[in-house]
Amino acid sequence: ERYFEMMMRIVLPWVVYLNTVTGINGDGEVLQIHGSGTTNPSKCLWKIMDGFTTRAKLPIHMTYRAVGSSTGITEFIGVNNTGAFAYKNYNDFAAADIPIPTESYNALTDAGVEMVTLPFVIGAVNFFHNVDGINDSGAESVQSGLNLTACLLAKIFKREIVHWDDAQILTDNPGLRDALPFSRYPIQVARRVRGSSSTKSVTKYLNTACPSEWPLSMVGATVDWPADTMKCEGSGGMTQCIRNTPGAIGYIDAGHGLEENLIEVELQNRAGRFLTTVESDNRGGIGAAASDVPDSADKNFGNIDLLNKDGAYTWPIALMSYIFVRKDLSSFIENPAEQTLLKAFLTSLYDPDTIAQCDEFGFTRVPTSVKEVALAGIDMLEVKNLNETKYPHGIPTWTFETKTEPGAGQGDYVISDKRQTYKSYTLSANKDDDEDTAARIKILEAQVMAMKGTTTAANHNTMSSSLFGDTEAHKIEAALIMSAISICLWGVVLIAFAIRACGIC
Repeated sequence: ERYFEMMMRIVLPWVVYLNTVTGINGDGEVLQIHGSGTTNPSKCLWKIMDGFTTRAKLPIHMTYRAVGSSTGITEFIGVNNTGAFAYKNYNDFAAADIPIPTESYNALTDAGVEMVTLPFVIGAVNFFHNVDGINDSGAESVQSGLNLTACLLAKIFKREIVHWDDAQILTDNPGLRDALPFSRYPIQVARRVRGSSSTKSVTKYLNTACPSEWPLSMVGATVDWPADTMKCEGSGGMTQCIRNTPGAIGYIDAGHGLEENLIEVELQNRAGRFLTTVESDNRGGIGAAASDVPDSADKNFGNIDLLNKDGAYTWPIALMSYIFVRKDLSSFIENPAEQTLLKAFLTSLYDPDTIAQCDEFGFTRVPTSVKEVALAGIDMLEVKNLNETKYPHGIPTWTFETKTEPGAGQGDYVISDKRQTYKSYTLSANKDDDEDTAARIKILEAQVMAMKGTTTAANHNTMSSSLFGDTEAHKIEAALIMSAISICLWGVVLIAFAIRACGIC
């Protein structure tokens, strides 16, 4: 008995502490939602999910695996499951930059599974390059911007054109020859390894805009590329392939590429205009690519095509990002609170303030007509309480507190703008400092690129003084010195420890 009492004194405080820090409710239950799919809007989805977790009273765990559109669709359909588990989904929702193929949609409906398709943002894919001597459009250089047509890109990616000073490229880039480091400067082609919406969109665009050079047989999420092309894993891998390879050209969603400070190709659109995604977006050209969608979210979206549309500033490779959800939420989510949580999350994607968080990642909101179809689709989702004994209070409804609501705002199922963590507060408070630091980093990168590896100690000091004031520079130098001393001291401690452990002392 005394032993038990002693153990309780030791263990009970830890139980209370862990319950406090984890936020688990009295039932020991954490409400969970898990999705998977395209990498393109992943940062946007993560940010919105974090907002839910931070602003909720009850413990919520929401995740999204950025694994590519093809994988997300595969996990949503459950194509590898058979027998009683045929078409059993692995995720609660999927996201993709391509609609579910008509064949897969028909297979699901034939199996008695109803679903909705919810378009929520429009993005753009472009080609990015790492060609020495060529700057962004408008920057001072011998060759300002790299102008490429669909047919030229087709020949480049088929490896029929393998040098940047090829006569066919020089036709639309007269200053390119003088800008290149040397003649016959090689082109290095970067392409995605696994199936991706970017690959499918790019290859379909090349076939649509230049069928004579890019056959239908080379259209798809995966393609038989020439053997001497670079294999790049995901958007992050593509970024590294382009950035680390002189003369490289590859394709990636524009928001990701611009965030990584990669240089865009000026792509010719259907109107014959060479432009970047930035110029197109400033003129409303990305949103203009959105075509009509079916009048109901539960219909087949497989025939939607946003590629190479008309318009003076319309972007030729626009992508609509979709979320796919099965109508009967209770078929894969037992807890009715989680079912309604999923509906609340989906609804928030059409709230102007919430979806505005995607703007910084290069996305455009869907037109009003598309938004209305999506919201009607969310209303089609069925919520059921299959275990009234376990959930006697019925089906909860989640609400949002944007303005202070005394009493009601403290409800269990309220996502409150008034509730946040200190971490989120400090991140918001330091946003200006982060932006200033990022601007300084961009200046530093530009100066390093301009020096072309010939920076001397004097150059380095000049560069530092242009980026930082004297006080800041001295602080940085002091910090570096202290770091070096600290490393040395730790080295001495580790050596002494090793000698003692070996029994030498």
